[in-house]
Amino acid sequence: MFTGGGSGMMGLPMYASEVVQEDIQEQFPPPEILEKWHNGQEADWPPLDMDDEMDLLPQLRFNVEQKVECRVGPDEVTGWVKGTITQLWYREKGWAEGSFAPYKVLLDDGREIFAPGDVDSVIRAQT
Repeated sequence: MFTGGGSGMMGLPMYASEVVQEDIQEQFPPPEILEKWHNGQEADWPPLDMDDEMDLLPQLRFNVEQKVECRVGPDEVTGWVKGTITQLWYREKGWAEGSFAPYKVLLDDGREIFAPGDVDSVIRAQT
């Protein structure tokens, strides 16, 4: 039906005798991904390249170096501190894969924090 040398659904040659080790390494998940799947853990395959992953994130309201106010206290009126956005789509080591905070902020008092959401009740334009 198909002539040899073509690519099947997975990009492999159509005949098993034509498959070489490089084809398998390029087209199939590595052992650590298979192990995670076997153990019921989530693992993305093929892995997203960070640039691709960043392209999938929504547009944010503020930009790096923009002046903002962040809610750091319980009081709706006095619980705000001024600061500057230092990073978009911040993440920390140990966070679950694909988890980000919209902003990392350097507060005017010297503390560094992240805003867990891009909503007015957490971060707003400086007044």
